Amino acid sequence: MRKLALATVAAALAASPARALKCPAKGGARWHEYRSAHFVIDTDFDPAQVPGLVKEFEHMHALLLQGLVGEQVDIPGHLRVIAFDSPRDFAEYGGSDVGGYYLHALFGEPTIVLPITGFQNHPEAIAHELAHHLSFFLFPVQPRWYSEGLAEFVENVVGGGTDNAPALGSHLVLGSRTAGGGVGIAPSWLAGELEFDRRPVPARELLLWKGREDKANVNRYHVWSWILYHYLWNNRGKQFSDYQKRLSDSGDPEAAWAAAFPDLNPANASAMETLDKQLQKYGSDARYAFYRVKADASARFTEAPLTSADLHLYLNAVRRTPEDEGQRKAANHAALEEARGEDPGNPVVISRLGEDEAKVRAAAVARPSDWRSWLLLSRLDKGEAKIASLRKAVELNPDSAVALNSLAWELVTGGKPHDALPFANKAVDLAPWAPGLVDTLAEVAYKLGKCSEALTLSRRALVMSERSDDMRKRTAEFESRCARPPVK
Repeated sequence: MRKLALATVAAALAASPARALKCPAKGGARWHEYRSAHFVIDTDFDPAQVPGLVKEFEHMHALLLQGLVGEQVDIPGHLRVIAFDSPRDFAEYGGSDVGGYYLHALFGEPTIVLPITGFQNHPEAIAHELAHHLSFFLFPVQPRWYSEGLAEFVENVVGGGTDNAPALGSHLVLGSRTAGGGVGIAPSWLAGELEFDRRPVPARELLLWKGREDKANVNRYHVWSWILYHYLWNNRGKQFSDYQKRLSDSGDPEAAWAAAFPDLNPANASAMETLDKQLQKYGSDARYAFYRVKADASARFTEAPLTSADLHLYLNAVRRTPEDEGQRKAANHAALEEARGEDPGNPVVISRLGEDEAKVRAAAVARPSDWRSWLLLSRLDKGEAKIASLRKAVELNPDSAVALNSLAWELVTGGKPHDALPFANKAVDLAPWAPGLVDTLAEVAYKLGKCSEALTLSRRALVMSERSDDMRKRTAEFESRCARPPVK
C-alpha cells in the first residue's frame, strides 16, 4: 500500500462538513451491492452513475491482466470493493493518509477500500492495489520489493504517469500525461518523491525489505522498488524472466534470485555495490522503456440492496482508524451493537459480539439461505454434522476460500483425501497467498501419497507465513513424515 492521492482526499475533506458516517438505518445514504464478472462493489454512490463505475473497474482489470500476462486469463472468485461516495466517510474508516488500500477482510475476503473521488482523480492508485491482488495469482510468494515494483510497473495502464520522466538530480518537472494505458511508464508521483528524498535505498537493503518504512519518508522504498524492477526488466530481461518463472514455480524468493542472478548475491558486498551504481545510473538516465496495452471488458452486473447490519460488518472488517487498538475495538463493538439493534437475528453479528453458543446456533438455524449461517454452524458442530454444514456453506458460496478450506481439512483429517482434493485445490486457487490453505493442500497431497508435492507445498506455506514458529513445526513434521509412507 503506497500513500497516494492524498491531496485529493485532503481537499475533499476540507470542503465537506464534519460528520460521522450514518448507516442507512439511521437515515444515512442507502448502500447497494453490485456484482460483475470480477467484482462485488458495495457503495452509496449515485445508482445512476454505477454502470460507469462498474465499467471502469472491469476495464482496469482487463488492462492490468493484459499488462501482466498479455492475455485475458481466468482469475477465480470476486474482489470486494467498498467504495465511499464521501471522502470524509472513507477517512472515518481508512484514515486521511491514504487514497485507498487492499486487505483480506471479513472471512478472509480480498477487499479494496477507496473513496470514489480517489478513483476518479487518481485511478492509478486503485490500479496499484488491484495489481497487487492480481499478481498474487501469478506469484503467490513475493518479496516486498518485487510486489511493490510490479504494482508500480503496471499501474499506469489506465493512462497515468509520464512519457518523459525527469532524471534523478535534475530539475524535476512532470512530463506530458499519456493518452493511453502504458506498462513501464514512470509513475506521476515519482518526480515529487525523488525531489522530496533523493537518498537511494541500498540494493541489499531493498532486497531484504519486509515492508516497513520511515513515516517521514513513506514512499522511499517504493521509488527504488520501481527502479529496481524496471532496471531488471529493461536491462536484464532474460534473467529477470527466469527469476519470475522460478519465483512462480518454487515459491522461494531467495532460491529463485540465487539461481537467476548468481552475480548479485546480497551477501556479496562488492556485487551489491556494483548494483547500487547501476541503479543510480539507471535512475539518472531516466530512459524508461514502456509499452501500450488495450483490452475490452464486459460491464454487465446485477444489483441487490445491502442491509445496514451487513454494512456495519464490512466496514468494521476494513477499519484502520483510530490507530489505538483499544479505541478501534471499542468503535467496532459499538457498531456491532448498533447492527444488532437494526437486525437482531443476524447470526454473524451475534457471533462477533461473543454471544453464547445457543444464541449463535439459533440465529444461524433461522437463516438457512445465508452461507455464513452454515459456516458458523460448522464451528459449533462435530463429525458428519460439521461436514454437512460446510458442504452447505460451499454450495451457497462456492467463492469462499475459508469454507472450502475448512471442508477440505475436515475431509482429509477424517481419512477422505480423495474427497478433500477438489475443495483444497479450489481454496488455493481462490486465495493462493494464504499459508493455511496451502498447508491444507500439502496435507491432502501427503495423504494421497504425493510426498514430493506435499513437501514443496509445506515449504511454500513456510515462506508465505514469514517462517512463523507454527509453520516451521509443520514443515519439520512433513519432512519427518515423508521419510515414511502415509497411512492409508
